[in-house]
Amino acid sequence: MAGGLLAQNCPDRALGTVVGNGDDVMLSIRPIGFAFPFAGATYTDVHICTNGYFHLSNAGVPAPGVGDGSSTAAELASGSPRICALWSDHNLTTANGANVYINSTPTKCTITWDRAITFGSTSGTLFSFQAQLLPTGEVKFYYDANTTNNSTFSAAFAAGLVGASPGVGAVLPAASDISVGGATTDNTLFETYAALGFDMPLQSLQLIPTNPGWAYVATPWSGCAATSQYGTGCYKAADSIYEFFATAASNDLNGRTITMLRQPNGYLVLDSIPGTFVTPSGTAQVIAVGDDVVSPALPLSASMPVAGGSTSSIVVNSNGVVNLSGTGNGAGFDPVTATFLGWAQTAVCCWHDYNNTIAGSGSVKFEEVGGIAYVTWDGVYSFLTTTPDTVQFQLNVATGDITIVFSAIGAAGDPYLVGYSVGGPSVNPGATDLSTALATPVTVNDAALAELKLAPAGLPFLGNASFGLTISDVPALVPLAFAFFGSGALPGIDLGFAGAGGCSAYTTADFGALTVPIVGTSGTQPFAIPNNPAFIGVSLTAQGAAFTLLNSLGLVTSNGVQFTVGG
Repeated sequence: MAGGLLAQNCPDRALGTVVGNGDDVMLSIRPIGFAFPFAGATYTDVHICTNGYFHLSNAGVPAPGVGDGSSTAAELASGSPRICALWSDHNLTTANGANVYINSTPTKCTITWDRAITFGSTSGTLFSFQAQLLPTGEVKFYYDANTTNNSTFSAAFAAGLVGASPGVGAVLPAASDISVGGATTDNTLFETYAALGFDMPLQSLQLIPTNPGWAYVATPWSGCAATSQYGTGCYKAADSIYEFFATAASNDLNGRTITMLRQPNGYLVLDSIPGTFVTPSGTAQVIAVGDDVVSPALPLSASMPVAGGSTSSIVVNSNGVVNLSGTGNGAGFDPVTATFLGWAQTAVCCWHDYNNTIAGSGSVKFEEVGGIAYVTWDGVYSFLTTTPDTVQFQLNVATGDITIVFSAIGAAGDPYLVGYSVGGPSVNPGATDLSTALATPVTVNDAALAELKLAPAGLPFLGNASFGLTISDVPALVPLAFAFFGSGALPGIDLGFAGAGGCSAYTTADFGALTVPIVGTSGTQPFAIPNNPAFIGVSLTAQGAAFTLLNSLGLVTSNGVQFTVGG
């Protein structure tokens, strides 16, 4: 454990009041709290956009622009006066508890984009960043460790921009490399970033007006509250596997084969067994004729082993989905990970917006030959294109083995989602790079089991009485869990010697443990942080544990959490 008085360079934790949230929203006008000097004028109000910037005005004059997720330097210079903490395609959703906040006082105006996510991101990683305005005209930005620009919508929306300009037709100077520090004699200052190019996480950026121009310096955070998670809990068993290709061109499975070998309780998924495309015979049945349609039940010659038992028929969605256990997945054309994981019926798919009714397109075909049921998208066009795909699903009726042969992927049109998911809500295992990861076989179970998880609730800054640790995915055995605390982190010591093989120790646990009441499958242990500067820099580790019947120790363990007290 370490502590002491440290120089602090941290964001303001007093966020103030909620302004609003949403996607591409220009929020209502708010007072700054003082007359803010900017490029030879003063302004009393801000108009904050959820996409990481705000316009300046005096009671709405000049008028702000609309919410815009595509950042360009030309717009910065031509629009209303604007300051950009990180102008990019952010999304602040109610589901994530995200909001824009403002704290206006006579000495500082603080604007915070809290719990944002990049639009279209599938990672689920949230981030927060902040802008501060001072009566001197100084501007400060603070970026947390996850702050990024990575919208999957398009390259234009993935771009990012940091800077400021009086706008209204200002002359656009050359871009600056803001992160290295420097000065400019122009009142328009900016740096642009390609997708994932933002380079100032865990730094502050100070803009000092020199009238005209700016001095700018980036400085690492210091003495700030911080948390991190490391390691993995036990025991995790996935009941799905997938890769989402956000753009058609990113689909790299052309010419590949994925093999799913049926096991007693799931599948062994690999790509080391070559597959052979079997050309549909002249008697193959043309099925799922139409755009976004589902076929009738297609009978198999015998009951095929699948998750939960067996099936004597399959159902096909014209958009690349083979349902192994019924019709409940619909005819959707837009591949969405959450929808895939929540499908009511077990399915295997190359989910993509196909349209077999376009003139010249091939057909979706079905036949069973020699105990193998073949479902083939035989030269079927992607929607609004004349680019064909040929993909074949080969189902071994006797064994339950499944082979997917990607004979020809045109990689045109809309996104793809390739994978397998057991019917009913599935635990998200995260995306798998199917073109590389299957060199080592991956196990997919018939029933999912989520690993025990430990996560910080809030940040451990001085005086935060609501900081805590949340244990989730607790087995439904005893409504109780434990949080162990220690002075140091362990690299993950396997607990097989104690009867819990596959579980690991991540904390020294020399500070003992607290019990955590569980409601449902989760619970939070409060851990109030004293308002005493002597605690700045104090660092602890923690790990959760809960009861189980899956090993002789009778406990499962979580990942580790390290937290450092700061300002």
